[in-house]
Amino acid sequence: MFTIADIRNIAIQIERNGEKTYRQAAAKAPDSEVARLLESMADDERRHAQWFEEIRADQVLSEEQRQMEQVGKSILQEMVKDRTFSLEEDRLKSTENLEQIVVACQGFEQDTILFYEMLSEFIDNSETMDQLQAIIAEEQKHHRQLAEIFGELAAQS
Repeated sequence: MFTIADIRNIAIQIERNGEKTYRQAAAKAPDSEVARLLESMADDERRHAQWFEEIRADQVLSEEQRQMEQVGKSILQEMVKDRTFSLEEDRLKSTENLEQIVVACQGFEQDTILFYEMLSEFIDNSETMDQLQAIIAEEQKHHRQLAEIFGELAAQS
């Protein structure tokens, strides 16, 4: 059994991983403008994680459900621990230049958007839905910004 709390915990881990990845990419950026943009994206990811941390799961569970929830939570956290939530994870770890990092980050953003769109199917609170839609919009913006960075880097090559 996976609850909204489990999904929330995955979202928090995804955002923390995104923040870490963008800070690492910023450190490798040869251009200060690109580095500032990546740092800004990292700040957005940190803010997203904070928002998810504030979500309360008010569902009343039986003892058996609580035990199942704990098992599910452990499994899901282990699945996303230190991962960027993208098939590009191995590629990200072995990147040698900023272009490769940007491409991997685009995959991360796309996967995150898809996950949050799936998550939105389980939300019935309009305020929570509005905030999640705002986060999805920011993730889409990150994807577009990464595409622009990639274009600039490709033009310099």
